[in-house]
Amino acid sequence: MSKKRGGNRLKYQVEQSIKKINRIGVSKKMLRDENVETGIHSITQVKHALSVSQNFADWAKSEKGVKDLFQLKRSHYRAYLDFKKAEGVSTGHLINIETNLRLLEKGMNRISEEKGFPQRNWVPKVRLIATNSREKPQDRSYTPKEIEGYLNKLSTNVRIGADLQVAFGLRLREVANTKVAHIEEKAGKLFWVASADKTALNAAQGVTKAARERETPCRPEYEQRVRELIQGKEQGQYVVPVRYNTLKSGYNRAGMKGSHAFRHTYAREMLRNELQSLGIEQKGRNMMQRMLENRAAGYRKDHLVTRDERLLYGDVSRAMDRIQSYLGHGDGRMDLAEIYLKGF
Repeated sequence: MSKKRGGNRLKYQVEQSIKKINRIGVSKKMLRDENVETGIHSITQVKHALSVSQNFADWAKSEKGVKDLFQLKRSHYRAYLDFKKAEGVSTGHLINIETNLRLLEKGMNRISEEKGFPQRNWVPKVRLIATNSREKPQDRSYTPKEIEGYLNKLSTNVRIGADLQVAFGLRLREVANTKVAHIEEKAGKLFWVASADKTALNAAQGVTKAARERETPCRPEYEQRVRELIQGKEQGQYVVPVRYNTLKSGYNRAGMKGSHAFRHTYAREMLRNELQSLGIEQKGRNMMQRMLENRAAGYRKDHLVTRDERLLYGDVSRAMDRIQSYLGHGDGRMDLAEIYLKGF
């Protein structure tokens, strides 16, 4: 009880609110299909929500004298956004603040409902920062020359992590937690496989975002390197001998754009291979560009696609969905396609 009554009252309330909407390991799609409200579905999102919410609570206490989260008003919300604007933070950061404060309110409302109290609704119904004002997606992929240049700047152990990212398009945290068992050979080709079985050595639990199972093919030109990395190691051993923070620090010292650039590179190269194998590379590129332009203009992605073009449209849509599945994304995610595949 002392936490709720003492100096850490707001911190305790924030933690309890975020905990109420922790849905890690539960599929968003399944919840939506069952008409159940979604919440937070990844460890990273929990961290972001806690960080943003704690910073907001500290500001509300010191600047507005708020001693209880359930005293919050919309005026506090608006004043905090104005405060962050005055600090000069980016539009993208302001959008993220709004996203996470909305999650905080959702958790607080869950607590109110359980106690039989009315909801506070201190967050405006309409966002103050338009999400379409975010900086437009840019091509963050690397050229083969850039990749080689950065790899040569990395230490031996950090380079192992980078090699895995280049080969499979993994997130950096996935790379750090990859065991030899996650790499399987099927019909002479290598795949990175995260199993839904929590007891398996190659379990997705604690490795992939929201513990989603996944099967991702290796880029053919990197198969030999991956075989070298796992040769002589036990199935339960980590492929990379250093942890996440060491990998991230190594990337920063090498002056890299960030770990996600390898995922962008993987996505574009794998899509190129998909379209080439179908014999529609140039036509496929043009169709995908039209689909993305339709989305940007607010139309359905198949807007003005003629009957004669339907076969091509279907092939391109399925190819894009396959690449998204390799990255651990859902089908039909044109928002992510714009980030990872636009202008490839």
